[in-house]
Amino acid sequence: MSHLTPMINSNNPASKAMAVLVCLASALMLGCAQAEAPGAAEPAIKYGEPESLLIQGYNYTDDVIDSFTVNGQGGGRLYVSGPSSGGGGSVCCVSYRPGTPLPIKLKIRWVGGYCMQRVKSPYPYGKPYYDNRRSLRREAEAHAVDLSNGKPKALEVHIFPDGHVEAAITQGYSSPRLSLPDDDTGERPGVVHNYPPCTDDQLKQSGQ
Repeated sequence: MSHLTPMINSNNPASKAMAVLVCLASALMLGCAQAEAPGAAEPAIKYGEPESLLIQGYNYTDDVIDSFTVNGQGGGRLYVSGPSSGGGGSVCCVSYRPGTPLPIKLKIRWVGGYCMQRVKSPYPYGKPYYDNRRSLRREAEAHAVDLSNGKPKALEVHIFPDGHVEAAITQGYSSPRLSLPDDDTGERPGVVHNYPPCTDDQLKQSGQ
């Protein structure tokens, strides 16, 4: 069968009806083709120049945090936060490219909080056992948002007592999100530390 366009006789009513049907079919085919045509490509993400952000930690727990890391980058030691201090200084640095889709998922690891390990004394005199305080390793995910208003200078990491972590890119040092008391030694005043015995999992985690 030849694939030819049919010729329409304008003086024949049947031909006129056929013409209308052909026009409708052509219109429907055009509409389907437009619907199936791919849309315009989404614009490419435009990144700014890389920025080196200072890492600033905030410790709202009742224990000193011996160390913490952000995606493996060290953040230093954190004493407990106070009404105007996060508990530590700024540490350099993590890289950030403005324009990166938000929020940015981060892995935060820290050494803070303790348990007590019962250890046999190596000496033949005195108590046969003594308690050895062991640091606990913890980790959590945080989703950083950009609060810098176009002037990114620091990555803030806020570690809360329940173990969750919040993070933000800021213009610099912000006030603590929790206003808690501290003392001159960087401890939480009035807190009595009664640490529980270490579990087997905790000892394995600390390499003991």
